Amino acid sequence: MLKKTTRWITHLLNWFCLIAMLGLALIVALQVVSRLLKISLPWTEELARFLLVWLTFLGCALAIYRKSHLSVNFLVEMMPEKLKRACNFFTRAVMLAFFTTLLVYGVRLSALSMGNLSTSLGWPMGAVYAVLPFSALLADYYIMLDMLGLAGVDVPSYEKEAEEA
Repeated sequence: MLKKTTRWITHLLNWFCLIAMLGLALIVALQVVSRLLKISLPWTEELARFLLVWLTFLGCALAIYRKSHLSVNFLVEMMPEKLKRACNFFTRAVMLAFFTTLLVYGVRLSALSMGNLSTSLGWPMGAVYAVLPFSALLADYYIMLDMLGLAGVDVPSYEKEAEEA
């Protein structure tokens, strides 16, 4: 069940990031062409900014699952296995605390900003800010999976998916 859920969430997240990147590229290209033709399309800049924000935060959650964030683990790799596992677990605990805080305050910010509308598109800014708690929830999920894996529980991981493929 956990494997299926993780695969489904990750699959949706991959597709959203892909669509957001393609949309961002098309919108920025449209913006460049419209400026060359001296046509004003003010909504393109705002939509591109919103897509970039969503792509950044959701991409962060995806990078946590794939363990592709930059890390300096030279000293950790030199540690004995037990100490290495404890250090990795502590790191994940700090990350979990950070993303849980982002989740709580992101919900507050999003709720408080629902009455504010974006300038060009007229969208509620709370919907734009909703990426904070949403991505934090996904990051928390992936971090908890990683912590369970460090504790010896058999959980889905990007490494296992790559081996199966």
